[in-house]
Amino acid sequence: MSRHVISVPTVKDDDSGYYKILKIAREVLDNPKRHFDFDFSACSKIEHNAVVVLGALARYVDYQNTLSTRVFSGMIGTKAFASAGVMFRVNTMSEVVFDHLLENSFLSHFSSGYGEDYPSGGYIGYREHNNLLDADNIAEHLQEEWLSADKLSLSALLKSAVVSRIFEIFMNAYGHGVSIQNIDKLGVYSCGQYDKKEKKLNISVLDFGPGIVSNVLSLRSDLSDSLSAMKWALVRGNSTRTDSKIAEMPRGLGFDLLNEFVCINEGELRIYSNDVSVISSKPSGFVVQKSKIPFDGTLVSININCDDRHYQFASENASSTKKYF
Repeated sequence: MSRHVISVPTVKDDDSGYYKILKIAREVLDNPKRHFDFDFSACSKIEHNAVVVLGALARYVDYQNTLSTRVFSGMIGTKAFASAGVMFRVNTMSEVVFDHLLENSFLSHFSSGYGEDYPSGGYIGYREHNNLLDADNIAEHLQEEWLSADKLSLSALLKSAVVSRIFEIFMNAYGHGVSIQNIDKLGVYSCGQYDKKEKKLNISVLDFGPGIVSNVLSLRSDLSDSLSAMKWALVRGNSTRTDSKIAEMPRGLGFDLLNEFVCINEGELRIYSNDVSVISSKPSGFVVQKSKIPFDGTLVSININCDDRHYQFASENASSTKKYF
């Protein structure tokens, strides 16, 4: 079995960082049936977007090679050969990178020697949500830890709305990625992060489902290209729901309110799915364009500034001069 070493560069939450990590994803997804070693010698910093992609890729490689082993073993009727997999070279990590991957519980998913408990308050951390979506835990972490009052001041009404929209991203990722494919080894992956120094709050959610564009094009014969399909999916009320087994599946993707909020907050919303990318960081709204590097699935990342403003719906206090939403 061939062994392939991938050098993980410094990956930040910016255009360059997403390009770098999606390039690595493309390299793995194009030929997953081999062993990958991830070397961190050239990595001085790694953020949530890279963490969620690397973790998901590790599970994807394991799954693909498990399938190959099962088929091969069944055909020849003998004991299966060892399958390929992924190794994260911990000894090549700087102290900063190692501590970060330890604190957000990434390392604990791939080695029993790095603990099991998630820290409280600072992170949702790296999480894997498989065939049974841990909906209660996701909602609790979003509400109580990730979007806690000590990080950002939101009215109760607005906080509930923001949390529910982010929760919809998880639910749609599960419905479109896990359940319709009947895959018990792949799921939804997420990584939350809070940078106290920069006062930035981030979360990334990833699945290896067909992708938003593919789902829309399979449902809408009147849409002929990927850009129009993505634009359709971003419109309030439009749904790519394909899983009738989940009665409570949200009927929209939930990006509309999140887009409005991150623009007012001067944060950022990114979506990478199939051959399309979406970036929203200005009042002008979504910028939808062809991706330089296609992604087989959907990656959604949200960046929020933890500033000193109080955010609320304008309708909540008609007399207030501080109407931030």
